[in-house]
Amino acid sequence: MTEKLFQNKSEIKDNDQEAAEVLAERLRLKEQYLSQIKVLYESGVLENFAVNPEQGRYAPEMGVIGIDGKDYPLPSYEDILSRLQDPEKRALMEKKAEQGFTKLQLVPLALPLSVLIDRFKHTLLKIHKETGVKATDGSTLELDENNPLHVWEDILQCDNPETPQGKQMEYGVTNYEGETKEARGGRYKSELLQNPDNAWRISLIEDCPDLPAEGKGKTVSGRKQFEANQSPEEYLKLLQTQEPCQGEAGQTPEEALTAWLTYLQEKHVAIDDWEGQGKANWLAGQYLSGYVPGFYWDRGARRPVLDRNYPGDRYSYDGFRPAARF
Repeated sequence: MTEKLFQNKSEIKDNDQEAAEVLAERLRLKEQYLSQIKVLYESGVLENFAVNPEQGRYAPEMGVIGIDGKDYPLPSYEDILSRLQDPEKRALMEKKAEQGFTKLQLVPLALPLSVLIDRFKHTLLKIHKETGVKATDGSTLELDENNPLHVWEDILQCDNPETPQGKQMEYGVTNYEGETKEARGGRYKSELLQNPDNAWRISLIEDCPDLPAEGKGKTVSGRKQFEANQSPEEYLKLLQTQEPCQGEAGQTPEEALTAWLTYLQEKHVAIDDWEGQGKANWLAGQYLSGYVPGFYWDRGARRPVLDRNYPGDRYSYDGFRPAARF
């Protein structure tokens, strides 16, 4: 009886591994994984960790240094596959893939935002000087080389544990109506990092550099794309109430910056160009100093902007890019 039980468990494990590999092949995860490493490395986000037997590191590794000063190695491809061996996670990702979530993101959540912003700025200038930054219609965008990225001042130190708590970013809020962080359901980055699994966010997004305008969203496998002209409050409620959107979340600034870096490095393209063919991207689900962050290209200012607005604000040029994490 015991021998048969072990055999059944082994068969289940083998079946889960095989199913994970089938999904990975369908999404070209190995190819995308290597491409993401290239993007992060060439952007200066990744650094090489030396051998350190005291930390159990007997060979060099790549990773990031977090806000807490700790080393957070890059997840291996096997780590990603192991997550997909969980039947519930795999079922969700299979559903999301059918709905159009096919673009892999490796997001260094542990990395200080100020560092990621700096790496993004350098990459933007590099692409601008080498080939020019392109709009999605192929035209070249102008860039203010003296000030290539505008960042709302509160964001620069919003994930620093030494920043006063009222000025720290709240990640993953469940509502914008609460008067306290606890009532809003958010957590600071330092709290998220108490679980090392949160150091790297692994997610799928739609391969959609231009967010759809109002009335232009496509329906894919029963799920309609989020359209522009909704407020962050409304996007957050839709995530929570629409069954086809189960398992999705609003992007964090780190996820938005990683998506931008990916399109810049791979295609030299600027996304979220609201004066072009796209829309600005609300980072719904995040909260800072009474506001919700947003990211977009501003043609008038000739640069991308990482800014904010009130949770209830809605504009026809503002959209929403969700992520499905696993």
